[in-house]
Amino acid sequence: MTASSYDAIPDFGLLYDSVPLYAARQDIGFYVQEAASVRGSVLELGCGTGRILLPLARAGCTVVGLDNSRQMLARCRAKLAAEPAPVRARVTLHEHDVRDFDLGATYPLVIAPFRVFQQLPAVDDQLQFLAAVARHLARGAEGRFIFDVFNPTFAKLVGADGQEREDTPEQRLPDGRSFRRTARVARVRWVDQVSETELIYYVSTGPGTTPERFVQAFEMRWYLHAELLHLLARAGLRVRAVYGDFGRSPLTDDSPEQVVCAGLAV
Repeated sequence: MTASSYDAIPDFGLLYDSVPLYAARQDIGFYVQEAASVRGSVLELGCGTGRILLPLARAGCTVVGLDNSRQMLARCRAKLAAEPAPVRARVTLHEHDVRDFDLGATYPLVIAPFRVFQQLPAVDDQLQFLAAVARHLARGAEGRFIFDVFNPTFAKLVGADGQEREDTPEQRLPDGRSFRRTARVARVRWVDQVSETELIYYVSTGPGTTPERFVQAFEMRWYLHAELLHLLARAGLRVRAVYGDFGRSPLTDDSPEQVVCAGLAV
């Protein structure tokens, strides 16, 4: 996600962490299990507020988190400050664009959870991102790059009508405010394989008050399986496994996810 998409909305990190759909995702256990099998630090690209990063650190992993949103990193640091000292000591955070960074190190595991790769609609940006991953990936069988994107459902894409539909009923925030959220796909650009998406937050300061409306607009790029294989190959990466969900089921037409495990081709 671009920094402006996150940072333009006040207290966005708090809103993000309060969306039940995100808290209910089944990916945390998957990434913790994958990280447990490596020796060395894990690099998480698009670490956000620490939804994946903090469980990794609590499980004993040393984690380097990278994000380009100041708000999301600030929220992550605040949450990290409440953790025990050993957990805090395992985490390093960096503010960088995922398409252009140089940490001067390689990692046995690089992860980009929860659609990070789908926030890059242009092919040049996708390849730049993958090149940065390849520079930071350990050589040989040890180095693994794992990310997830949704497996596109064309019936839903065709049915996009631009209407707002509630995806988060009213939620109480710790500071006494409340919010609800709607979502809409304003347009599907078939040639670009992009859904122009809006998440709309209605934030209320109290009963009877008029909620403030905040729109998070972004382009969501969707990928077909064969396309992912070609993109990774262009960046010198080879796919080792693809799962259809975070339980490691085989990828099928009906799978909700494409969970890709790759490494350097040579």
